[in-house]
Amino acid sequence: MSRASTAPRTPLPSRFWIFWSCLTAGSAADGMTLIALTWAASTVTDSALAISLVAMAERLPWLLFALPMGAVVDRLPRIGLMATAGAARAVAMLALGGLLLTSDVSIGLLAAFALFFGTTEVAYGIAADTAVPLLAPGGVAQANGHVRASQILSNDFVGRPLGGLLLKAGLAVPFLGNALLNGASAGLLLALRRRMEDPSPPSARDGSTGAQALDGLRLVRRDPLLRLLAGSAAVLNTLYAAMLAGQVLFVRESLGLGSLGYALLLSAAAVGGVAGSQYARRLLDRLGAARSLLTALLTMAVCFLGVGFLPTAPVVVVLYATASAAVAFWSVSTLTLRQLAVGSHVLGRVNATFRMVTFGMSVVGMLLGGVLVEAATGPLGPEQALRVPYWLAGALYLLLLVFLKPRLTAAGSDVREEGEPDGQDTPSGR
Repeated sequence: MSRASTAPRTPLPSRFWIFWSCLTAGSAADGMTLIALTWAASTVTDSALAISLVAMAERLPWLLFALPMGAVVDRLPRIGLMATAGAARAVAMLALGGLLLTSDVSIGLLAAFALFFGTTEVAYGIAADTAVPLLAPGGVAQANGHVRASQILSNDFVGRPLGGLLLKAGLAVPFLGNALLNGASAGLLLALRRRMEDPSPPSARDGSTGAQALDGLRLVRRDPLLRLLAGSAAVLNTLYAAMLAGQVLFVRESLGLGSLGYALLLSAAAVGGVAGSQYARRLLDRLGAARSLLTALLTMAVCFLGVGFLPTAPVVVVLYATASAAVAFWSVSTLTLRQLAVGSHVLGRVNATFRMVTFGMSVVGMLLGGVLVEAATGPLGPEQALRVPYWLAGALYLLLLVFLKPRLTAAGSDVREEGEPDGQDTPSGR
């Protein structure tokens, strides 16, 4: 994979920007719901475990349903599926808002709504990843960068603050606002579908959905490039989640920051993520795929080691922003490589496999981070123990860099944006 060949930069078509608007509205709605669901749960119970179960119910479908949903995405029109999922989310949030206005709700009911909302999110997210090449042929990396940047901005800077603000007007208001945004997004997607072809891949209709559910795993296992990217995603997300597990305590105890400082630190990281998303296309063009990914990995390693060894607020702010730019760039680049290297008839299942790996290993990483800090507190003390996940992540990222350097070049090939790869016997046509 010496280079990810891309077509000359051209303006993205209007249909992509309609699609982008729908994703932006959906991300803002997700941010509102993330805040509102846990807040609603806290008004019902004081149990931290019960509240965490509501939050977990929203993420659990990625582990339970990602693989079968990948098969569904490969059998149905992608834009139509997104519109259906968006409409279902709108109806569910409208129903929950109505219940909160008229009666008391239980933790179990909130968890059920969270589980349903998470399930529709699985369908929406996998279909969206799979639809980008259809909407922006010849500009996939550029389109992915815009999508990633809008998701960060709309979720972190719009959705979550707006959800907190709307809660002041009433517990039901954020959910009603979510229904409005998702309903409008579903309507726009239906209008978009009438303007373009939105076929389901004919070859994906052979066999049952259940039989195809594990195809993504098999395809990733057989393909050298996809196997490397999936294995790297497992390592990166496990260690990244391990750092996040103790992040609040690290910011408070090691950096001496309060809630406002914590919010500003996360805002700086989000700004870095937007920058990394927007410049992904340029770096891919300039350095090629293999060198770009290795550069991003080296940047992450250096930044996380720097956070662990130089825990002062100004330094950490810069390192967090830089690391977030590298993380976003890695995410955009690997998604682009999948979209260009994998045939349309299996892309949903491959994307579902990567999504499942990402969210599944994040759960493992959160647990690992807590265990590491607890185990290191005795010999190192609480302040030093909070640095251990950063030291471990930085060191293992460097080892992963050494491992990947010869293998990325050997496993990959030039990836063209001009069209799908030749051949469909393997996911990458190789």
